[in-house]
Order: sequence, then structure tokens, then C-alpha cells
Amino acid sequence: MAEYPIVANYLHQRHFLQTVNLPAVTPSGRPFLYMKNHKAACTTVLATLMTHMAQEQGLGADLNMDTVHTPPKSLLLTGPRGLRMRQVMRAIRDPKVFRFTIVREPASRIVSAYADKIVKGDKQKRKLMRHLGRPDDADISLSDFLAAMADDPGARDVDRHWREQRKEISFDFIPFEYIGDMADLNGAMTHVIQTIFGTRPQLQDTRATMGHKSKSRELREAMTAQDRRNLERAYADDFEMYEEVRDRLKEVA
Repeated sequence: MAEYPIVANYLHQRHFLQTVNLPAVTPSGRPFLYMKNHKAACTTVLATLMTHMAQEQGLGADLNMDTVHTPPKSLLLTGPRGLRMRQVMRAIRDPKVFRFTIVREPASRIVSAYADKIVKGDKQKRKLMRHLGRPDDADISLSDFLAAMADDPGARDVDRHWREQRKEISFDFIPFEYIGDMADLNGAMTHVIQTIFGTRPQLQDTRATMGHKSKSRELREAMTAQDRRNLERAYADDFEMYEEVRDRLKEVA
């Protein structure tokens, strides 16, 4: 692992490779490297990339939650079955490769992760409860969740949906050419698709077609001052990163 210091940013090498997405065939515009960021429109980004990759190759793209997050090797390469570390490191260092990702305002992302994965009792909740030493089916309020994130760094690493974005995308390791803001997803994806394919995007807005409806807005509005302090303490690095990304976007606007 010492050969690739970036891997220390992840739980293991497989985790890192599952975050990287490279094109199976070089697109008409530029090759790219997309760092997947859970709860930051990653399904929409992947589905849009797959749609354009398929069109360029004259293939059909069967888009659903399974195919998007386990894409066919004819379209995208990801994970240890599709990628090798040397291949990824070459892409990270190659100035011809368009390295990009999308980030999300941290409070919105974390509350969304809680509403989607904890409230609904998905497998992610079971992992967290076991980490906290509680019964799988025990209730955990948003306040308790945020307190756990603030007090226990290990709890933040239990699952990628609420893991720090700064770590997940390797913000401090990868020289990104572009980082978009989910708050302006249409603008971000227009820039991405024009750069990679030289055309306007056919945005696959999976938030509507494949997304999960949750009560994250109501949860955010009901947060207490202590909740916000815990969130800001737990995700201080993400808040700092997000402000830097917003400043970069203003400079190029």
C-alpha cells in the first residue's frame, strides 16, 4: 500500500477503486476520471455518462439502480474487477484526462444520508448500530446521529453515504480540473458533458426516476442549535472544502 499513498485515504484499496470511474472507450472529446461521491447526485452523473458513452458506441443503455452502480465494462470501468492501481494513477497524473467530481453542501448531504439510510432502516443503519454497540432495530434520532458523528470519527467511516466528502473524492490528493456543485447540477453536467463529448447533455435526472423520497427538508428545518454545532464539528473539513469549491466556481463563472 505504501506505493500508493492515496489508498490511506480509504478503508482499503477496493474502497478506493470503487470510487473511481474511467471510460471503457475514449470519448470523442477527452478521456475522463470521475470520482463518485455518494449523496451528491452520483446516480445522475453515472447515468448521464453511461447514456452518452452508449450513444457514441451505438449501444443501448439499460439504466436502473443496479446497472448504474455496477456499469457494464463496455461503458465504464470501476472497482477492482475493472481497474488496476497503475491504470488509475496514470489517469490521475495525465493532464489530458478531465478529472472531475460533484460535491454537495455538507449539511444537506448528511441529513439526506440520515433520512435515506437510517430512517428507512437500510443495511447502513445496521452497520452503524453495531458500531455503536446498540441493537440493530434500536431507534436513533437525527440529534443522536449527529452527536455520534461528532464524537466518534469511526462512526463517520462506517458508510460512504455519510463519510466525509473530502476523503471520499480525495480532494487533497487528486488535481481536479473541475468540481461541480450539486446545487447547480444542470450547469455542472452541461460543463462536464460538453468537455467530454463536445455536446449538450442528455441529463438523466435519476433523482426523479430512481431517487428515494425522504423527509430530509423537514429534518433540516427541525435541527437544533446543538445539532448544527455537532454537524459542523464532525464535518469541519467538508465545510471548508465546500467553501473553497464555491470560490473556485465563482472565479470561472
